[in-house]
Amino acid sequence: MKRIVLLFLSVACLCLNGMAQSQRKADKQTAQWRYELQAAVGQAAEGATLVRVWTYSSKPTIAEGQAGKNAVHGIIFKGFPSSMDGTRIVGREPLINDPEIEEANKDYFKEFFKTGGAYQRYVSYIGNGIPDQQIKVGKEYKIGVVVIVLVDQLRKRLEDDGIIKAMEVSGKMPTIMVVPSALWCNKNGFIQTYDNQGKTEYVPDYEKALLNSTDLKVAINTINARMANRGFPLKDLEAALKTLKTESAEDAMTNSKYGDVIAESPIDILRRTAKADIWIEIEWFTSAEKGGSQTRLNFSMEALDAYTDVVVAGVPPTTSQAVYTSSFQLPIMMESAIQGQFDPFCSSLKSYFDKLVANGRPIKMRILTWEGFEDGLMAEFDGDELHEIIEDWVADNTVKGKFGSIDMSPSGNRMTIEQVQIPLQNAKGRDLDARSWARDLQKMLKNKYTIESNLSTKGLGQVQLIIGEK
Repeated sequence: MKRIVLLFLSVACLCLNGMAQSQRKADKQTAQWRYELQAAVGQAAEGATLVRVWTYSSKPTIAEGQAGKNAVHGIIFKGFPSSMDGTRIVGREPLINDPEIEEANKDYFKEFFKTGGAYQRYVSYIGNGIPDQQIKVGKEYKIGVVVIVLVDQLRKRLEDDGIIKAMEVSGKMPTIMVVPSALWCNKNGFIQTYDNQGKTEYVPDYEKALLNSTDLKVAINTINARMANRGFPLKDLEAALKTLKTESAEDAMTNSKYGDVIAESPIDILRRTAKADIWIEIEWFTSAEKGGSQTRLNFSMEALDAYTDVVVAGVPPTTSQAVYTSSFQLPIMMESAIQGQFDPFCSSLKSYFDKLVANGRPIKMRILTWEGFEDGLMAEFDGDELHEIIEDWVADNTVKGKFGSIDMSPSGNRMTIEQVQIPLQNAKGRDLDARSWARDLQKMLKNKYTIESNLSTKGLGQVQLIIGEK
């Protein structure tokens, strides 16, 4: 009996030792990180990505066991390209682009990727991890396994552990408002007209779109949730439209005695009311594939500076991996379409806003004088001409004294200053737009020189001051 027990224990020890040697061999092979990542067709939850990992090994079982580890490593350090076949799946940039970060934190990643290490919390397997493809390459095997990597949670872990820097903006975060694109509104018949100095103009009718499109509300809420998850403050389109209705309407047009007009479109007025820094315009449509048996979602979005209409970030038109059937699946389809591009999109927004914090936000300012204001902008006050007083004030109240070219009419009754770099906040920490910034100039002229003026704006980024009367 003792011999049987000893024999059993010997065999068990040999098996355990063999398993340990196999695992050490697998770990040694994995440490060389010989794998490839490829976009995979299918659905993944928000904040996750579906990927096929090809692992090279002399034994298929070793490759299968290391697939999850390789997939997580690839998401962190390599990313994967967009598909080149008809699936049109968008690729993903790595979470870490700098190879020095891996080298500087090699002890951390050695612990992170050890057998049973933290990496396994961020990966799950499709089909219980059974390979969907196996290819013999010389003396090796190339094993394909489809996995899901929880990218958002993985990034958060690396941020919390100080490996990568969290996406932060010095000062304040840009406020975001998501709206449907003009092209989407036009295609769906959500357009309104307004009179622009006698000319009929066409702009999106957001209110009509929200009342008539369930998909629009779902799409806006989906992007809002993703942006909020990245820490961006939000302004809701529907709430902003309700504010416009309940507030007393401001006069959108100011006429001087010689016919100068500043006019605001409905979009200008909405921007001035909502006071969002960035407008994200979203657009989508469906396309039939495989003879009409499948319908896929084509989605894109573009971020514009609400003050200047400059495009600051974008997700180009991409197609979801999964079949689109109803509005209930729209969030999944949108996630599928933008996976791999959302992080660069947010990074571009924050990089742009960092520049605004450092260099100021550009606005345009026009100064006019009423006909009855003697000598116009050439009028002298305390030995200085009025245009010089205004220029000095602008220099003192812009970031680093920066502003662009000054265009003044020969008659001296009109001047325009482009690229006036105003700070994002005043000395009290309150947000500034073109109107609130120019209001201080209006107060200075009145208090120091008893000069009355009328202040009007176009949207958030253009301001006009007419000197001589209120």
